[in-house]
Amino acid sequence: MSSAVTEKINLPISGKEKLLLVLLFVLAGLAFHQLVIGETAAEFMPTVVDAFFSVSGISPQFAYTLVIGLLIVRRKDIAVAYHGAGEPGSAMLFLVPGVCLFLWGHFVSAMDLIHVSFILVCFGAARLLAGKRLTRAILPPVLILVLATPLPAVLINQIIFPMQLIDARHSVWLLNAIGIPALAKGDMISMAEGSTRFAESCTALGFTLWLTIFALAYVYIFRITRWHAILLVLSAPFIAYAVNILRAFTLVLNPEQDVLSIHTLQGVVFFLIGFSLLYAVDNVLMRYLPKTIGAHGNAFLVPGKDELAGQKHRRLYALAGLFAGLFVVSLMMPTWPAPSKGAYQPVSLEKKLGQWETVKNIPVKYPFLGSVRYSSTLYRDYQNTQGAITVFIGTDDRLRRHRSLLSDKNAYPDEMGLEQERSIIDLGPDIGHAVATVLDNNTQRLLTYYWYEGVDSVSKELLYAILALDQSPFRREKQAWVTRLTTYVELTPEGRMHADKRLRDFLREMETSR
Repeated sequence: MSSAVTEKINLPISGKEKLLLVLLFVLAGLAFHQLVIGETAAEFMPTVVDAFFSVSGISPQFAYTLVIGLLIVRRKDIAVAYHGAGEPGSAMLFLVPGVCLFLWGHFVSAMDLIHVSFILVCFGAARLLAGKRLTRAILPPVLILVLATPLPAVLINQIIFPMQLIDARHSVWLLNAIGIPALAKGDMISMAEGSTRFAESCTALGFTLWLTIFALAYVYIFRITRWHAILLVLSAPFIAYAVNILRAFTLVLNPEQDVLSIHTLQGVVFFLIGFSLLYAVDNVLMRYLPKTIGAHGNAFLVPGKDELAGQKHRRLYALAGLFAGLFVVSLMMPTWPAPSKGAYQPVSLEKKLGQWETVKNIPVKYPFLGSVRYSSTLYRDYQNTQGAITVFIGTDDRLRRHRSLLSDKNAYPDEMGLEQERSIIDLGPDIGHAVATVLDNNTQRLLTYYWYEGVDSVSKELLYAILALDQSPFRREKQAWVTRLTTYVELTPEGRMHADKRLRDFLREMETSR
């Protein structure tokens, strides 16, 4: 049995293959057309999406354009890598889950799942056509698309609030280091001149994504060694965080900090600073790391060209058939019939609960809540002879995947202040465990109880959000609820005990009215 013939090649792509590739790209565009024309998170959740993407300055549509541009810039390397031998076995590891996600994403109308499907299918197609060499050549654009994938609201809520608290503490450290007395009270920075909230839009999350994407684009365009590329991309999040802390620091000191144009200008300036630091790291790595790139030449060993050409033609036909089939499915596949918006009534509570009577309704202050959102809310003050209590109830009907009420921000009324105490308490068999916090917001001391109903663990909520299970036959019909009760704590030895009794007495009346 003779061994396979190999030859050193520098082959142009034949006219027939070019036509097949053009057909493949057209069919791929048709199959994934909803990524461009379909409903996006920005269309039905503009406030939340703006808060997340306005800082990063990037959207999935921009990322698609960037990737296409990079592919054109590097078309020579990709054309060379295209002549490699395909790997059908490993390609199936991407194509099969990609197709499954495509079908599920269309059934549950989840554009982010179709986005992930696009990444998997394209990566699998590249591996089927030309194996490791081509997939390695397109890896940076694929990672850019991964970073452009919208994050589930549950995950954003779990990440961004801790980032606010850490950023506020680091900004306070900088202020104290230069001789300006400051104190971090949760997300608030208190100074002699006043207090400033460290808002979600000031965190480094979006800027980190932006600069990392820029680093990936940089290593894709310019020929550098593998370790050079890895270290440069890994440095981007650290640079982004440091620069963002400096930006937030200047915003705290800026007397015109409420002016949007000032925020925008500073964002541009500090992005240029971040890029300059990334360039400086690149120069350091260029000086101290080996400069040998390795085998990037146009010639390499592949099976005989006639055998390879026939193999590629068959696989191109197969992929064209796959994308054509996906396009037909995207047009004809039924979607899961979601419940109507009127299926769930807004949250309500009697205006008089025993001896407790409503004093006033309070508007929800979303600047503090940021990305935390509800389908309906109730925010109200009650009072009786014992004192005053503030009730907040928020619900989520789970009809929108890019909305989540699961966040530690629910523990705090409008602003965090200085948390003096936190504990887990038992509120009886109907409610179970709740979180109790004692806060000092500069004007008074407050005791809050808050708890969730119809909400699972963060990991399970994240699984439901990622796979859009609440937009499918696996939907949980019960609404998610969060309830917070707040009252003042007298500055006496018995103040905490009286506040606890006040909240529990009110809770009994509230449970009786349900």
